[in-house]
Amino acid sequence: MKLNVIKRAIGSVLLGTVLLLPTGCWDAEEVQRLNYIVGMGVDYEDNKFIIYGQMINFSSIAKQEQQNASVRNWVGRGKGETVLAAISDLIASGQGTMFLGHVNYLILSENVLKEQMLEKVFDFTNRNKETRYTKWFYGTKESMFDLLSAKSFFDRSTLDSILGNPEQNYSQLSNLKPYYINEIVAGMQEPSSTVIIPSVELTDKTWREQNKPINILKKSGGFIFNGTQYIGWMKMSDIMLGRWLQAAYEASPLTLRSNNRAIATLEVKNASHRIEIHDQKEGIPRFKVKLKAKGTLMELAEERPLEEIERLAEQTIRKELMEYYKKGLALHVDLLHLGQVYYMYHPEKWKSINVDGRFPLGPDSLEEIEVHLIIDHAQKYKSPQLNGAYKE
Repeated sequence: MKLNVIKRAIGSVLLGTVLLLPTGCWDAEEVQRLNYIVGMGVDYEDNKFIIYGQMINFSSIAKQEQQNASVRNWVGRGKGETVLAAISDLIASGQGTMFLGHVNYLILSENVLKEQMLEKVFDFTNRNKETRYTKWFYGTKESMFDLLSAKSFFDRSTLDSILGNPEQNYSQLSNLKPYYINEIVAGMQEPSSTVIIPSVELTDKTWREQNKPINILKKSGGFIFNGTQYIGWMKMSDIMLGRWLQAAYEASPLTLRSNNRAIATLEVKNASHRIEIHDQKEGIPRFKVKLKAKGTLMELAEERPLEEIERLAEQTIRKELMEYYKKGLALHVDLLHLGQVYYMYHPEKWKSINVDGRFPLGPDSLEEIEVHLIIDHAQKYKSPQLNGAYKE
């Protein structure tokens, strides 16, 4: 009996001792001692990779609402014959553990793209166990130090800019869809694919702070690829011509002109399209693009019948898409993804007529563009052109 009492007492003591021991993982890092890389840039010069890492002081972000403090960031630079060697060179002066699990965006220089080093960069970023597939992906012609040192409005970090949070800007102005790196990789693997990587730059021509010009990030255009083969760069004004066919299109303005005068501005939304394939007797396919959209009347400089404004909008969109298609032909790329659609429905026929993995498009391949647009709103004005709920 006494022996059982002694055993229970010893067990209670041992249990209490275990409960008093510190809990948690023995090999866990203290969060405040980790250096979080939130943005990475990759350049290529003299047969060597140059890696740029951007760190942000997250404690300053937490204090912003209370003290209106500016966000401080650090940008480091490492160099090596491989991507990993360059990152190791960066880590060598890292002053602690450098953590890549929070990389939010990846920027590649034009040199990396021109030298066809894209696959080597992807091999590291997608193979590394820390980095995520859902990183926003960009190209640039600018200095990496300047880009990664830029801030957003009110001294916020680049996590609140078009680099780290591009979707909000795109929802207002659907110029060129932002992509995660896994979407880019998947798109490049598709047969007959054309991929456009958004390019970013700094501009001091738009915004001022206390009447002093400030550098702000903006999308400047796009780097065009046939599969993984770099083709060239296209400015944003040209890319805007084909915005209507983007899968994730949300909204953008359209200015209508007559006799070289602006007569109205619409916000075009709810755009959807389909591509029809018309096989000819000689076996060469022709394509027809059908586009439907709705518009909101934003400005009206001249009184015109609603039907006239709608028809003019349809003509303008049709003209822009045809011009966009022709620019693609000049670059030998399929900007409207006609060949990709043909492969989806006729893979065997595509294999018999493709040339080095490209669909042989010509000026006559795009047979017709059909646009149907309805203006269904005039904002706060009770426009006499509109009937029903929008007219009293």
